[in-house]
Amino acid sequence: MEKILVADDELYILDVCRRILGKKYDVTVVHSGLEAIQVAEEKHFDLLLTDIKMPGIDGLETAQEVKKIQPDIMCITMTGFSTMETAIKALRLGIDEFVIKPFAPEELTMAIDRAFEKERLRQENIRLKSLLPLFEFNKMLMTTTDTDTLLKKVSGLSISEVGADSVALYLVQPSGDFILHHHQFMTPNQLAIIEERGLEIAVRARDIPLYAEASTSDEPNVRRILHDLGVSSAMSAPIAGQSKLHGVLVLFKNNGGFSLSQQNFVGVMTGQVAAAYENARLFQDLQLAYDQLKSLDHLKSEFINVAAHELRTPLAILMGYASVASEEANPALREYMDAIVRNAGRLQRLIDDLLNMRNIESGEIQLEYRPIKLGPLIQRTIDDMAMLARKKNIRLTLDIPADIPSFFADPQRLELVLTNLLSNAIKFTPEAGDIRVSAGVNGQTVRISVEDTGIGIPQSEFSRIFDRFYQVESSLNRHHEGIGLGLSIVKGIVERCGGKIWVERSDVGKGTVFSFTMPLLSQPPEA
Repeated sequence: MEKILVADDELYILDVCRRILGKKYDVTVVHSGLEAIQVAEEKHFDLLLTDIKMPGIDGLETAQEVKKIQPDIMCITMTGFSTMETAIKALRLGIDEFVIKPFAPEELTMAIDRAFEKERLRQENIRLKSLLPLFEFNKMLMTTTDTDTLLKKVSGLSISEVGADSVALYLVQPSGDFILHHHQFMTPNQLAIIEERGLEIAVRARDIPLYAEASTSDEPNVRRILHDLGVSSAMSAPIAGQSKLHGVLVLFKNNGGFSLSQQNFVGVMTGQVAAAYENARLFQDLQLAYDQLKSLDHLKSEFINVAAHELRTPLAILMGYASVASEEANPALREYMDAIVRNAGRLQRLIDDLLNMRNIESGEIQLEYRPIKLGPLIQRTIDDMAMLARKKNIRLTLDIPADIPSFFADPQRLELVLTNLLSNAIKFTPEAGDIRVSAGVNGQTVRISVEDTGIGIPQSEFSRIFDRFYQVESSLNRHHEGIGLGLSIVKGIVERCGGKIWVERSDVGKGTVFSFTMPLLSQPPEA
């Protein structure tokens, strides 16, 4: 019969609790928290039922002190003045149930029954856990990605769960040879014998498990090995994958034999180990490949960084001298000099794209937030791109409400985003086309769209157009310049600024709309 300790300063409550619970439980009542603590030091109880509001030591303090004496005791509090703060404090102290005064007899018995049921379930859970070491072992296998750690855990489980006194684990080499990978709890003499003659036991178990006892084995060689080792029995099981043998686990007992259930356990365990071992090997191979790829990616970034910086200086000198020579040259020569300046400018833009992409990928891109007015900023960008548009007789229009508030952003980065989008729109829009830039406020973000009447993008390409170096046109039939970094840079900058970018719509032969958002920041974000 479970024992319940009831603590309350109201005699009526104590009498009610004794009458309600006394028919089913062994009930002891006390009149204060201090008395409850004293009684708990002298007698074991399964459950403490205490009022929270008591003079001297209150119910929560009583429960806390009683739990120090009897850590496994369950606690239920009774109160008519429950608050959220009290409930949180009670939960932190491990209170199992609450009973609100005034309560009906069935409410009290239900609370007590629930508490005991929780405890019974907890105890059953502990029992099940102790009966399912293989299940726990399997979970461990799935989280172990290092092969050496995995095999050592296998040896440890063999000793703890099967009762082996010593373990030897052999691995099979690509040549087919067996080598002793590691061992546990072997004397120097046993280890010498295992290294010299134990291989016979391992090899015998390469196809099916082998069980042998020193006194009854039909194999004379095995009996002699066990006798020389000073053990009474041995059990070996193959660690075999789907297509190959990875190794053999050999267990020894100094006294007695392995039961049938232990042999079955080892058979199931080695089957799980084989799958986990293959997964671990695959993970290590993937990790190695990833590390090599990461190293190559780092070398690529460093190469881009060094090459771009090394190219910038001679390119700047080339552009400077070419510009001066163009001004002083005769008309025939000026045409050639202008071509040099124009193509040097293309090379400069490619270098800038490579550096921008590298900074975005490495996280080194720095944002300088300043208050901006969106309308004038977009107008400046359109003015900068007007010459390119006039060459193709393209109309550039701006549609922005005057009431868009000022906000904090990096104007240089925002201009770079708009320049790239407008440059793409001009590049892919045929003669006498239209490009429209519009904006509007949506909640706490501003949305900016660039719409053109260009060649359009197939919907199947939407998911890839923001990838690095990706171009919709094939490299064999390209009609437009560029290396496919513009939209990648745009996406990186927009997301770095806390926004999003997407293809609003696109129809092949009719045009495309790119839209992106920026947060309407009233102050610069913290670094």
